Amino acid sequence: MIKVAVVEDDPDLLEELEYNLSDEGLSVTCCLHGQALTQALATHGLDAVVLDLGLPGESGDSIVRRLRRDWPRLGIVILSARSQTQDRVRLMEEGADVYMTKPVDMRELALVIRALVRRLTPEGKQEQVLVLLPERQQLISAHGTAVDLTGSETTVLARLARATGQQLSRRQIIEALGGDYLQYDERRLEAMISRLRKKLEQVGLPAQSLTAVRGQGYALQVALHERVNTES
Repeated sequence: MIKVAVVEDDPDLLEELEYNLSDEGLSVTCCLHGQALTQALATHGLDAVVLDLGLPGESGDSIVRRLRRDWPRLGIVILSARSQTQDRVRLMEEGADVYMTKPVDMRELALVIRALVRRLTPEGKQEQVLVLLPERQQLISAHGTAVDLTGSETTVLARLARATGQQLSRRQIIEALGGDYLQYDERRLEAMISRLRKKLEQVGLPAQSLTAVRGQGYALQVALHERVNTES
């Protein structure tokens, strides 16, 4: 199911968007401001964001720039009352994928989100090729082959499973491990990635399934499903 956050400071419109997009089969997280969106990104592994521009606190323009920098594979749909061409051009230049003007047809909005996520999803990714069992610290292939993980490896894979496009920046990985990005020896990170690639090979996948993204971080090219609350 596609996971989308709707960021809108009008509670009535937010409720309407949630109801209609959920009715169209999308999983919707509601956010009244940018801070709530940041929390949703950290916990829900979103595929797309529907974003109003006139928000309290951090402006929609600033949020777009931040999202495009930190979440390069996240779909960004602007939904705004501003209809001037200069607003459309500026937001698209800053990283938005689609600009729609209020009021919007809800079915059209849902179709736009689906098409955008489909375009941004890496080609060849299969559903639930791998299963991560965090409590057991195990990675299991579709054929049932299991490999044991360290605590740090489990943390990294869990974050990748929740991330948009299953991609994380080096900074996101280091901070997930409790490190200070400015002082962390990145050779440690590279060594961990090397170990994870070997463990992917142990469950029958090519090491290249965990790829380096130039200037950004790492991306997992096979679908990973995190199964929580598994009995030991």
